[in-house]
Amino acid sequence: MTGRTLSVALLGFALLGLTGCGHGNIRSVASYNAPPPPKVRHPLFDPYAPYGSAPAVWQPALASRQGTIVKPNDPVDQGDRPDYEGAKWGIDHQTARAGTF
Repeated sequence: MTGRTLSVALLGFALLGLTGCGHGNIRSVASYNAPPPPKVRHPLFDPYAPYGSAPAVWQPALASRQGTIVKPNDPVDQGDRPDYEGAKWGIDHQTARAGTF
């Protein structure tokens, strides 16, 4: 393939690629019609409920003095969980016993 043949082939591919723009597959924003959103399947969900009416309480995670992240206490999923953080072998107990050198 010579240089001229290569440039003609590249020009042909470029023109072929640009012909897709002339067929109307690119529309303006004003002509775009979005499909309607799907129906909500949860029967108790109310999209028009006032702000703050949901019985959810959020607590942010905190950092301890040792620099570790402490998860907020949630009795729903932590009720039967052993107290790993308060155990004698835990990091909080070890750093409380540590001295300075």
